[in-house]
Amino acid sequence: MSGRAVKLFDGLVTAGAAAAGLIFLFMMVAVCVDVIMRYWFQSPMGWVVEVCEYLLLYVTFLGAAWLLRKNGHVRVDLVYFYLSERSIARLKYLTAIAGTVACAVLFVVGCQATMDAFIRGNPEIKTLSIPKWTLLWVIPYGSLMLTIQFARQTLEHRRDYLRGAPGQNPNERA
Repeated sequence: MSGRAVKLFDGLVTAGAAAAGLIFLFMMVAVCVDVIMRYWFQSPMGWVVEVCEYLLLYVTFLGAAWLLRKNGHVRVDLVYFYLSERSIARLKYLTAIAGTVACAVLFVVGCQATMDAFIRGNPEIKTLSIPKWTLLWVIPYGSLMLTIQFARQTLEHRRDYLRGAPGQNPNERA
């Protein structure tokens, strides 16, 4: 990617994380106010639980690419303890490829589901009645961001793997 495209992408990822943080803050305040309204005033706000359910989807898909960029996802590094530096580099490379493919598939399926919901005009009917596509669009968006971020990591881990582990001959292939 060109420098301008990288800056734009990184800006979108950072903006998504900031939006996820603000949404999470809103959810926290809304739940606290709902609890106060329910137990002190016997007047619960019926929409809070449903809206928070929907917003969890937004928090997840808006913040995931930023978390991946920061290497904040949970990983089982116990396995790393038993592997050589070269094997760790290979494992990181392969998992980045798998992540890229999985997120690309999720992007395609998410686009299909969102378009289908948009064309059919299916509403999500619970307490609130809202068009289903307004809930689903964040899945392909977040999946695309994750696909691109995983692809960037794939290139980075490929470079590390081909370079060889520290202290090894870079021309030596395991």
